[in-house]
Amino acid sequence: MIDYQAQLDLANTKNAFMLHNGIRAVSVSETEAVCEADALPEALNHMGTVHGSMMMTIGEIAAGLMARSDGRPYVSVGADFRFIGGGKAGEKIVARAELVKRGRTMAFIHTRVLQGDKLLLDGNVTFFCTAK
Repeated sequence: MIDYQAQLDLANTKNAFMLHNGIRAVSVSETEAVCEADALPEALNHMGTVHGSMMMTIGEIAAGLMARSDGRPYVSVGADFRFIGGGKAGEKIVARAELVKRGRTMAFIHTRVLQGDKLLLDGNVTFFCTAK
């Protein structure tokens, strides 16, 4: 049995990159993972909206959490993101990652980043399982 709470705790306490960027793992199951972050000044571009790199980062992190929900280690090998809308400063952004297909060595994840009901980013991330 997979201990999803242990995966969340590990991500939220030991992942220095997530901590540095203010990204929090909220939930994970065998079919979905959710992460969130506040759109703080450090996450904004020169126009005052959420930077595209922040949207891609939180989307990929949620997808990685989803991929690892089977208890095995994965690395991302490809990603395709589309920017749909701009995010506002000071409001929470949420990444939702859903399992599309999992094989013996590959996992395919669909991820969306939203601010409230507004879709900001849509994408797909492909992962390779590094377990022997």
